[in-house]
Amino acid sequence: MKISCNMIRDILPLYVEDMASQDTRDLVEEHIASCENCKKQLEEIRTFEEPPVDTDIAPLRNIQNTLRKKKLQTIILSVMVTLVFAVVTIAYLTTPAYISYNENAVSIIEKDDGTVLLNFSEEVSGYNVNQYPAADNSGYVYDITTWETIWHRKISKNNLENTVLNPNGETVASIYYYNTDGSENILIYGDPITDGSVITLPRLVLSYYVMFAIGFLLICGIGLVIFRKNEKIRNRLEKMILLPISYLFAHLLIKDLHSATYLAGRDLYVILLVTIPLYVALLAGRNILKKLSIKKPKSTL
Repeated sequence: MKISCNMIRDILPLYVEDMASQDTRDLVEEHIASCENCKKQLEEIRTFEEPPVDTDIAPLRNIQNTLRKKKLQTIILSVMVTLVFAVVTIAYLTTPAYISYNENAVSIIEKDDGTVLLNFSEEVSGYNVNQYPAADNSGYVYDITTWETIWHRKISKNNLENTVLNPNGETVASIYYYNTDGSENILIYGDPITDGSVITLPRLVLSYYVMFAIGFLLICGIGLVIFRKNEKIRNRLEKMILLPISYLFAHLLIKDLHSATYLAGRDLYVILLVTIPLYVALLAGRNILKKLSIKKPKSTL
């Protein structure tokens, strides 16, 4: 029985792997004994070596690390944005709404031992006291004001306890209540410290921080223009410029376009609380956008 070369070549792999029956093996051996081409094909199959399997997992690890970094940056961005939203919300709920003077808002209680107490009404959720020596050295002058907040009015209605104005036995010469509408202070205890009117003005310290942030922003912007071709310096400047941007945006969220404040410490503290997570969020967003903006090489026809 004559078998064609094509049939023999089809079963050569089975022959080499010893998976053919004995009759088939006999046919193959009989054929290759007289066919040089099939014999050569058999030798090639026997000498064929499979290419080595690439066991280097470094590329897979790099991909895994890249995906992990992207996931981490996305989580950080989400957490920081949530934190900014939470701080801004709390700041809004606790923003002072100053109360114009009325006898019910605050009253003065003087004890026999000279202790002076401040008694607040239920609507008052906070107060501020400024103390300074009287010009005639007769004691100390106190400027006070009160406010309410949405938090106090809608959520928590904890009443303020009586506050001792002079816990160390200071002599209270005068107590003025100052409004925040630019009107003159109202004397509610003691003798007037001057024949004219007294007005407590807001502090402008936040304006200096805004000016500093704007100046720093301009310097970083100029640096980006000058060093736009230096990737290392440009990357550093891109990170640095996000800091004044974060502060200015935080100031805008907390104080709007105003900088005058009667509670500089409180406002600055809240602005910084917003600035920090906002800066981290902007950094994470910058890194994500930078990776997304990397363009794939265009295919050439």
